[in-house]
Amino acid sequence: MWYALTAAIVIIGVGGLVFLRPSHPASAGIQLGDHWHAALGVYACDHWDGGARWPTPTDATSGGPTRADGGGYAGLHSHNDGLIHMEPATSGDTGSNGSLGSYFKENGFELSSTHVKFVTADLNNGDKCGSAPGTLHWLVDGRARTGNPAGYVLHDKDWVVIAFLPDSKKITSLGKPPSYPNLAKQGTAKM
Repeated sequence: MWYALTAAIVIIGVGGLVFLRPSHPASAGIQLGDHWHAALGVYACDHWDGGARWPTPTDATSGGPTRADGGGYAGLHSHNDGLIHMEPATSGDTGSNGSLGSYFKENGFELSSTHVKFVTADLNNGDKCGSAPGTLHWLVDGRARTGNPAGYVLHDKDWVVIAFLPDSKKITSLGKPPSYPNLAKQGTAKM
């Protein structure tokens, strides 16, 4: 009886995994038909740039989000709520193209490992943050990262902080971005 019960649990478990798995792995990034959200905060020395709100360019005719360069629909955009809405309409915004750098570029901002240009901020490593030189730092879901944040492929429910800080201040001390409560309104948010 014990073996039959164990076998039944294993069969049901495996069957559940097969039927409940996503149609594509999240590691592949966003795909056509997905609608994901990520909270973003950009911290410039001593304040959140743009707070939890910043605009995405809109098309005068349709009112829909458009790329800052006039190149059509922006599959990575914001609704002035501090969230990155990921709603790709073409493969150009899917997979590895669904990156933080793509969001910045589509919306007329700039991001690299040494530079951030956002709502009012335009800062380069070495620029002053008060009396000390500042450096660009970033984290995802509370974990500090290294390398170029522009290459980070976004995932559903991520919360991302880009911060230009003096080296004496830790990015982890900033906490979640101001837009994080808006992410929770979209469904379960990562802690």
